[in-house]
Amino acid sequence: MRPLLLHVKPVNVEEWLVHRLSESLSEVFSLKVVVSRDLSLSRVLEFYDEEREQVRADLLLDALSSRAPPLCLVLIDADAYVAGLNFVFGVARAGWGGLVFLTRLRQEFYGLPPNEEILAARVVKEAIHELGHALGLGHCRTPRCVMRFSNSILDVDSKTPYFCPRCRRELELLHPGLLKF
Repeated sequence: MRPLLLHVKPVNVEEWLVHRLSESLSEVFSLKVVVSRDLSLSRVLEFYDEEREQVRADLLLDALSSRAPPLCLVLIDADAYVAGLNFVFGVARAGWGGLVFLTRLRQEFYGLPPNEEILAARVVKEAIHELGHALGLGHCRTPRCVMRFSNSILDVDSKTPYFCPRCRRELELLHPGLLKF
């Protein structure tokens, strides 16, 4: 049975971006998007590595997924990593939800002027990607599919916010009626 609610939990994220993401997710999924700011920055900072200046994403995911309801998407204005990788744009757990980290999705990280449109497009792609994992999808090899792994910001920019036909079929089999067509 598919979840009826998608809990979006922003941490230190601008309201306009949360609103834009919520609207975009409502256009893709047949879910009611509920935004709640009940996750504190101090909770996230428990997993902050001062030497790296990054959040340990996998450990934070473990902690949050044991307490927050499924289906959950946490947006965090921070940089993050997991063991074995220098950074991640996000992480997810099948059956629960995911985390999306904004620092490397911002133009400013790359020495460029801020651009709200680019940031919003990147956040939407990464949010849909992590939700795809939470709903049971793996990475895809189709170049423009939202489920393709992103190893760099260029990879994020080159993919679309859409599932390829194969991923759409798989998601429809896993959760009939979840995707809007």
